[in-house]
Amino acid sequence: MAVVSKLNNLVDLAREKSSERRRALLREVTDLFFEETPARNSAVSNKFDEVLSSLAVQSAQEAREELAERFADSPMAPPGLVLQLARDAIEVAAPILSRSVVLSDEDLVSIAETGGQTHLKAISRRSEVSERLSDTIVRRGNDETVASLIGNEGAKLSREAFETVTERAETSPALQGPLVERGDTPNDLIADLMLAVGNHLRDRIMERFDSVDPKVLEQAMEASRTRLAARVADDQAVAEAEKFVSAMAVRKRLDGGLLARLLREREMVKFNVAFAELTGVDYITAKRAIEQDCIDPLALICRAADFDKALFVTLAVLRNTSDASAFRDAKELGTLYDSITPNDAARAMRFWRMRRDMAA
Repeated sequence: MAVVSKLNNLVDLAREKSSERRRALLREVTDLFFEETPARNSAVSNKFDEVLSSLAVQSAQEAREELAERFADSPMAPPGLVLQLARDAIEVAAPILSRSVVLSDEDLVSIAETGGQTHLKAISRRSEVSERLSDTIVRRGNDETVASLIGNEGAKLSREAFETVTERAETSPALQGPLVERGDTPNDLIADLMLAVGNHLRDRIMERFDSVDPKVLEQAMEASRTRLAARVADDQAVAEAEKFVSAMAVRKRLDGGLLARLLREREMVKFNVAFAELTGVDYITAKRAIEQDCIDPLALICRAADFDKALFVTLAVLRNTSDASAFRDAKELGTLYDSITPNDAARAMRFWRMRRDMAA
């Protein structure tokens, strides 16, 4: 038991009051551990755990940071010490949380349930993250933390977690890129994002869909349409709006002027039905295009429907009447519209009209 004897001799020096001496002692004990690493759960291992944990508590943060870095990659690191360091300040905890295999899933979930965003983000970067742990991070994490998790291909996500993140991504650009780029994001949830993302990510989605079997893609688009339709509250209002739009069509008054009037008067259900009818998309697509912060979907749909630029700019400005700067952006909106090629618009509409056909 030479190791224990040497360890006891070092512990006797722990009565030193000097923080520098205590830090040196911590290094000596750590060096001894790595020189003669004991078997897991042995008496010697437990003794090291006891001594190192005690010394760490008495040491300055800088010394604990050094200790955490040394033990982060050791599969034989003392479990009590590792857990203690994992609950420390993030400067200490980060390497342990992101790399240590000594922490159990139970340990990590416990820390994720109580830790702050920095601790959650460190956990999200682990080479493997279980579904249970991912669920906790998705529930408690802010968008930046969740984006880190989604961007980690070693993280396993449940269907429920994917759905939660996708719904958040509709209004969070930070989550859109990681979801679109992630290989196992379900196709139907990717379809949900087509009306929320900018042109670059929409191109990535369409590239992905080009390689999907047509029947599988149809099923995905139908699942997306059904899910989003379930979030439309007032079916009766839609039915009434459809009667109104049919009447306007019979009177040959279903045109751009009607769209502008309905949007100006905030008759949103009627506008959405009329816009869908004039452009050949389904109601949900029309509704989301006008409500999204991103202007690209509205521009693509209007271009595919061959709306003139003035009508598009009018709709783009009127969709948010509380934004005084929108009128100043009219020229920029027109430039955006001119930059969209008929091919770009037709390619996007292929998928949106697929949703309409699924509804029919």
